[in-house]
Amino acid sequence: MLIDTHCHINHEDLRLDARAVITRARDFDVRKMLIVGCDYEDSCEAAGMAEDFSQFGLYAAIGIHPHEAKRYTAIPEVFRDIARSNRVIAIGETGLDYHYDHSPRDVQKRMFELHLRLAEELDMPVVLHIRDAMDDAMEILTVHRGLKLLFHCYSGGMQYLNEVIGMGGMCAFGGAVTWDTKGSDELREVVRSIPAENILCETDSPYMAPAPLRGKRNEPSYIRYVYERVAVERGMNLTELSRIVEDNAKRFFGWD
Repeated sequence: MLIDTHCHINHEDLRLDARAVITRARDFDVRKMLIVGCDYEDSCEAAGMAEDFSQFGLYAAIGIHPHEAKRYTAIPEVFRDIARSNRVIAIGETGLDYHYDHSPRDVQKRMFELHLRLAEELDMPVVLHIRDAMDDAMEILTVHRGLKLLFHCYSGGMQYLNEVIGMGGMCAFGGAVTWDTKGSDELREVVRSIPAENILCETDSPYMAPAPLRGKRNEPSYIRYVYERVAVERGMNLTELSRIVEDNAKRFFGWD
């Protein structure tokens, strides 16, 4: 069984083809998928899709992406109601993105803090988007120890790995681990070094398609390429890795 812990089937590039995309994923043995929200509308759609396609193992995370933080003065109050659904199992994605800076950094930090407080209030895991902002992110997260943290598309390299593991953080690896780039070489070093109990796999579809499909629309059925590369880097077979990721995801998300 394969698991995609971060996908955007609610994205405009996938939503009209959602049933076919989800069915294709099942055909490739993807039995659980987490659909992630990035703003209010997106999060509502993620929650709705998780309900509509629950028989395919879909769950949802709801949150405001740092790119969208400038559009909000607070987290929508309705998120508390949506979070009561059995199919909504995490807060996020939330965090800091200093690579693009689509929202002012002080606004990003404020919204990040609000998400972390909401996760504490609701006792829910958090899906993190941290890009070129690890120092500030770790400073904020230190104040909120005890939360379950998933570093989506982990990009902190070896420099921050021990600190992340010390917080009990999970690191999710996606298509970048299959690419032939300098940054991916360091990412593969992380994959080889990280404790097995901290590993998750994702697609971030429709973004970040793995080799040999890079540049094309990504989708959850392509998660196998990520699993295969992670397995090779860790010197194990696909069955062994899939069992580890399944156990890790169940422990982290608490899903059935």
